[in-house]
Amino acid sequence: MKQSKDNRVLNTVRAMALATSALFVMASAASTEDLAPVKVTFIQHCCSGATFFQPMQFGAEEAARLFQVDLTYVNADGDAARAANLIETAIADKQDAVLPTITVPDALDDAMQKARDAGLVVIAQNIDDPEHAAGNAREVFVGQDFLVSGKIIGERMIKEHGLKQGDHCLLPVEFPELTYAIERAQGVQSALEPAGITSEVVGTGTVDAEALGIISQALLANPNITCVIGLGTTPTTVTPDAAKEVGRDNLPNGGFDTNPKIMENIMNGVTTATMDQQPFWQGFLPVMFAAYEVRYGLHPADFNTGNNLIDKANGDKALKYGGTYR
Repeated sequence: MKQSKDNRVLNTVRAMALATSALFVMASAASTEDLAPVKVTFIQHCCSGATFFQPMQFGAEEAARLFQVDLTYVNADGDAARAANLIETAIADKQDAVLPTITVPDALDDAMQKARDAGLVVIAQNIDDPEHAAGNAREVFVGQDFLVSGKIIGERMIKEHGLKQGDHCLLPVEFPELTYAIERAQGVQSALEPAGITSEVVGTGTVDAEALGIISQALLANPNITCVIGLGTTPTTVTPDAAKEVGRDNLPNGGFDTNPKIMENIMNGVTTATMDQQPFWQGFLPVMFAAYEVRYGLHPADFNTGNNLIDKANGDKALKYGGTYR
């Protein structure tokens, strides 16, 4: 009797396995028919070789593999006019979607409207128009809320280091005129100013050695600087070395973004914390959204990729997966 019961159980398991296999084969066949390649142009706005963009490109390429996307990944080299031309090229090449960064308000408006009129999916990533959907023909934006994240890191620095009225913070950033820099500064200042803490923004560019020199000179010029909050990857990376260079090793510092050096500084207690905007998602999600809209008419949604504060307590994975997923 026991043997018969065991056989029935075994036969049931086998039947379930066969049914599951059949469904998988049918789903695979259907997927093969559906997954004609979708042609997508992804426009990185600048900075070839910069560590920040490595997870972004990794994410875009991973999504392209998973969702049968013919991906063209290009770099505008920090030139808004070139970015507009790359959008025009995507239209001429009969791409299905184009995924740009809106670095300069209005500079891409005409090209993005032409792309929409030509039937392309247009998703902004990394930096949005300051007026969001009202200011540009893009469908949705995938990126960080700069104002909110700036306030979060500002409040953390105040709490962590007892900053008070009369203190003064340096806010170095690669490109002070760009939307991300303006809004991050506003977010940080929305935390500092009610506490009576003043601040100043200084441009650093994206070359580490040059940024280190600029921050060092700022610290030497104003010994009343009591904290540094980097508003981008480059200044957040080099600030601890700049402070050390001028004999201020223990100067409170925090910032934005992650890379192996920033994470090493955080895990070693040299940098307090950083705001992670998760560039992997900024690469992966626009490519995935484009594929599903082109194939199935599924309209994407705005996606906030990160007001996630990383410090020593939760930074282990950001350190481990730097350059790929983080």
